[in-house]
Amino acid sequence: MTTATALSVPAMEPALDPVDPPSVRTSLRTGRADRRVTAALSAVTIAIATALIWALASATPTSAEPQAAPTPTADRLAGPDVGLHPRVRQVDAVAMTMRSKELARAQREARAASMRAQVLRVARNQLGDPYRAGAAGPNAFDCGGFTQFVFGRALGMDIARTSRGQYQQVERIKKSQARPGDLVFFFEGGAHHVGIYLGDGKMIDAPNPGEAVSVNPISGSWWGRSFTGMGRLLPA
Repeated sequence: MTTATALSVPAMEPALDPVDPPSVRTSLRTGRADRRVTAALSAVTIAIATALIWALASATPTSAEPQAAPTPTADRLAGPDVGLHPRVRQVDAVAMTMRSKELARAQREARAASMRAQVLRVARNQLGDPYRAGAAGPNAFDCGGFTQFVFGRALGMDIARTSRGQYQQVERIKKSQARPGDLVFFFEGGAHHVGIYLGDGKMIDAPNPGEAVSVNPISGSWWGRSFTGMGRLLPA
């Protein structure tokens, strides 16, 4: 009897689980969790950095944006949208008023000086013209005719013909206040005379028959002894 030989069949290894082993699954889950944490931390870091940059940019002026001016005081400008502080406006208004008055006074003085210079220029142009009673120019004069002619030719002023009439027209002033271009008056016993003051105690006038328009003192002569006063027709 033939004895059947037993065939030794090797034991079959169990089939691998198609699912990843527990250690691999754990590693994958841990890796995904780490990436999520890292992403979250990165987002937080970026947010914090952005906030810091924004805060620094708002607090520190750049080269393109000039630094804001300090808060103005009461004596400074209050800003272009507000204008000058009331105190500054008041000071400026007072200064402008004073400046306007100074300019107006300077203009008056310049005009008066010009008028006086013109009177003296015309008067000197007549030096040497003869005296003639009742004459009022242009080539011969008595005293009142001479002053009437000079003021009319120089300034277009129409003043009285006689010295006594002119004395009624002028503003009476002291000798110490007299300026070139003012009038000098003399009276004695009904006689009368007038000349144009030159300054330094001198006048230009048409003095007497037989004489000519000339420069004479207002004192130390008959005229000086008969001196009545000074009169003004022109602005001071």
